[in-house]
Amino acid sequence: MRARSLALALALAVACGDPDPTRPPDVPAPRITLVEAPEPILAGTVLRVVGVGLDAVGAEPVLEVATEGTTFDLPSVPHDEDDAFLFEVPRSLIEALGEGFVDVTLAVRGEHDRSDLFDDTWELARDLPLSLDAAPSGDVHRNDVVVLRGAGFVSATEGETFAHFEGTFTRELGGATSAVDARLPITLAERTARDRGIVVLTTDLGGVWPGTFEGTMRLESTLEGGQGRDTAPVATTLRFGGPELFSVEPRMASLGQLLRVRGAGFLGGRDRPSETSLIRLEGTFTPQGGTAQTLDALELVPRFVSGAEVRLVIETEVREDVVVAALFGAARGEFVGTATPIVIAGTDEIEGATVPFSFVLGPIRQVVHLRFLPGFYSSLERFGLGAAAGAIEDAIVARIEEIYESWSLEVRLEEPDDFDPTAFAVVEIGGPDPNGNGLFGYDNSPGKDIGNLRLFDRIGGANAETQMDGYPGYGGVFVESLLWWSSHPDVPGERPPSSPDPEPLFDELFDPVRRAPATLAEVRGEGDAERIAAVRRALSALASIIGETTAHELGHSLGMAQPYGAATAFHNETDGDGCLMDRGGDRPLGERAQQSGFARTTFCGDERTYLDEILGR
Repeated sequence: MRARSLALALALAVACGDPDPTRPPDVPAPRITLVEAPEPILAGTVLRVVGVGLDAVGAEPVLEVATEGTTFDLPSVPHDEDDAFLFEVPRSLIEALGEGFVDVTLAVRGEHDRSDLFDDTWELARDLPLSLDAAPSGDVHRNDVVVLRGAGFVSATEGETFAHFEGTFTRELGGATSAVDARLPITLAERTARDRGIVVLTTDLGGVWPGTFEGTMRLESTLEGGQGRDTAPVATTLRFGGPELFSVEPRMASLGQLLRVRGAGFLGGRDRPSETSLIRLEGTFTPQGGTAQTLDALELVPRFVSGAEVRLVIETEVREDVVVAALFGAARGEFVGTATPIVIAGTDEIEGATVPFSFVLGPIRQVVHLRFLPGFYSSLERFGLGAAAGAIEDAIVARIEEIYESWSLEVRLEEPDDFDPTAFAVVEIGGPDPNGNGLFGYDNSPGKDIGNLRLFDRIGGANAETQMDGYPGYGGVFVESLLWWSSHPDVPGERPPSSPDPEPLFDELFDPVRRAPATLAEVRGEGDAERIAAVRRALSALASIIGETTAHELGHSLGMAQPYGAATAFHNETDGDGCLMDRGGDRPLGERAQQSGFARTTFCGDERTYLDEILGR
């Protein structure tokens, strides 16, 4: 697409979208910076619209397309992109405007605001020529991904394109020959490119067996409007090999972690319920500090990712009050042996070559996923630190990991994709306390987890089990409750029963930014030195307080305090200087905020010994 500058084309007042009357005058309007789509645009083409501040338009966004006195509203398409909107071009727009180049003016409109206008030029078409440069050939495996080159490939919303194979398949062993007539779907290799498509060489081409396909391939395409095209057949020969194993990563893994097994010819997937892959392990496992044990052959069912990758999860179970790997009955050790890939399609089963295979079952890692809820960002505004969104999260993570730096605890902002959901914890950080008690945080996981047998605790949401026990049901970290430390909290409602008494240090730290909220430039360290120092002090203090509160709730989840004490003991019996697991009322603000003259945060009593046992490196 050819985007043109608004600066010249729309310099007059008409270039601006209708302003949001509630938008402060110093806040710029949302604006479009880029529109991406394949050329030409067809009925069903999905446009990717990127911009600055587009989220501010609010819910149910539409793309206004104005040209030649006519305006079309393009509906948004559900997607998982964080930095763009997707909109689908309806057939009515193509029919109304016809084929060829057309100048359009665009704006994104939602419930709350409308972006500035954006000029663009589109090429529209009702039909699309189809061509193929060459057919795939040579040595391949089942489910190999092949890139086809040509022209006229379309997306699923625009129509459908197939690779039509016709010929014969001859098995490598036995020489049996069967006819093949298969149409394999083609997807776009890139969103904006019509000259490259992807086809997956499935078992439709002769089944699961190693062997050779000889015949032709041609492209067939049908657009959303019903227009059909095809290409001339092209001769090809494909030699299919059996399943293979190449590598496993990582070589050292923890309980619940996913091992990425690379290879070729794997089968599986939701759209292929009669197909699966197995990996047979044979060898010895040596527990840490123990003697080698010969294992009976184990056939594992990995998770299918693609023909080139499957994943094995090191599943956990509890034995004698210790969490261990279900396969080996130990938490740490080393497996040395062989692995054999096996693929199954219906009643047909093929084994690949056996290869050396080993990995180390390393220290238990407690992975923690922090989820920042919308209420957290609303509460940041009350602290005068709304502009710190995007920066304060990393500072919170750093503080938690600093507290647990001597142990195998890892905090992540993105949901882990290398650990099974049963092997990482979740902590939700929000705004107000939904329990109505003014709590800073609350671990609502079920019961004291002595030994950290539950790697998957969720501190957040509502827990019916804890509610039935008469305890607050909603867990997480509640940032807005910290404002009760202020002499002027400016929080709706009466002071809750569990809120702290006002602390002058709080207003000293945060009044400078609550009176005059920090700007993004100040958060970045730009501007007056004295003002930057005040912003940094407030930002650092808030990140530390939230990080310490989260670390405290994680401590409960891990089985503290008094880990060797009563199952109902959740805090230290007596308070001490800097002790993380003291009761909330025993920990002064200065400690939590890492202020000069206050004790540094630490673990007290037998907590360090306990952490060495459950999360030692």
